[in-house]
Amino acid sequence: MGRKGFTLIELIVVIAIIAILAAIIAPNAFRAIEKAKISATVEDFRSIKTGAMAYYADTGTWPADCAASPCTALVTNDGTAGWDGPYLEKWPPEAKWAGVYLLRRAADSDAIVGGYDWDGTAATPNVRVVSISSVPGATALSSTTAAGRIDISFDGSTGNTAGSVRYALTNPTTVYILVSRD
Repeated sequence: MGRKGFTLIELIVVIAIIAILAAIIAPNAFRAIEKAKISATVEDFRSIKTGAMAYYADTGTWPADCAASPCTALVTNDGTAGWDGPYLEKWPPEAKWAGVYLLRRAADSDAIVGGYDWDGTAATPNVRVVSISSVPGATALSSTTAAGRIDISFDGSTGNTAGSVRYALTNPTTVYILVSRD
């Protein structure tokens, strides 16, 4: 009589092999997804910054602050003389961790940039930043969090009070990336 089916030992061996492969592959897959979110965030920022700079070059003024997403000044004509856009095909609909991108202008002491001093002087003029909300952060500086990795992408190291990236040590956090300062 011919053999039909698998023995219990064969099934256990196959399940064990699958479990070992899953244990090896799953963490790498999750790391790859997080790296992709960080890379996409960096590229979204660069697009927004390039659009804002082109807007300034054409009009001689910076786009108006965005209190809510989407920011339309870079996508549709807001009536500003010299506007030669669109400067972005479309505003990024949502930050990669379900937050939003905003283009903001503030003094260093303003709450929207967390009161950070961008150049080490008390008399710093206005800064323009892209804020990205709901970024996974940490209660200590770390190169393993999304906020820390975004910081490394721009500044080469973590340090939430130096360079072109600022963020609070909270989880989640809002990351502010410098576009320009007066």
